[in-house]
Formats: sequence, C-alpha cells, structure tokens
Amino acid sequence: MKDNLHIDRRSLVAKLGLAAAAAALSAPTAAHAVQTVALPKGAVTVVAFVRARGGKEAELARATEVLVPKVRQEAGNLLCQVHRGLEEPGLFVFYEIFESAAALEAHKAAPYVKQWAMDIEALTAGPVELKLLEALG
Repeated sequence: MKDNLHIDRRSLVAKLGLAAAAAALSAPTAAHAVQTVALPKGAVTVVAFVRARGGKEAELARATEVLVPKVRQEAGNLLCQVHRGLEEPGLFVFYEIFESAAALEAHKAAPYVKQWAMDIEALTAGPVELKLLEALG
C-alpha cells in the first residue's frame, strides 16, 4: 500500500470502515489503516464538546443519534463521530471532518443542524464548545 495515499470521500469512508473492522482484529492493523488516509488540502476538523444537564443525558443522546446519520450524508462531510464520556456520561464529544470551510458552512446552515441546536438548548449545561482544526500533513 502506498504511503501518503490520496483518496476521495467515498474511499475515505471505506478506509475508515476498514480501520474499524481492523481494530477488532488488531490495534497495529487498525493504526496502519488510519495512517494511510490523506485528507484533502483545506479540510476542516471540528471537535465539539457538549455537556448534558443532570438527568438529560439520555434525551441528548437520542437527539444526537437522529442527527448523526443526516450529517454523514452531507456532500462535504468526510467523517462524523460522536463519543460519550466513560467517566463523565454527560459529556458528548463530536469529531467531524469536512472537506472544506465551505462544506462546514453548508453543514452549519442545514435545517436539521439548526433544529438540533434549538432542540438541545434545554438539555445542555451551557453552550457547545467548538474547536476548529486543520490537518498538518
């Protein structure tokens, strides 16, 4: 397999799926599969931290489970994964990669994203904390 392999969105999704499957077999195999994915120049990574109000964790999880498949279908979305804290079950961490800043802007303007943001206001303890990142190599 070539180092620094450049692949399109569908191939990236397939590679990431392969990485997840490989993880079930061995950690070194999974690490290698992920390392071979090169993001397109200009890709934007978003890490978002959302904290649920006490007793609202299950509702926030349900609202988020409805959102994620829609985000994954967006033309410019390369990855959308949500994690929940093991030691802090009210913490939800979003890890998303968009092929460009324009794709991120389209995502933020999507009606279902705006609706999700309104729906979770009563479920969260404070605002969503966003970190925007660019890949280095």
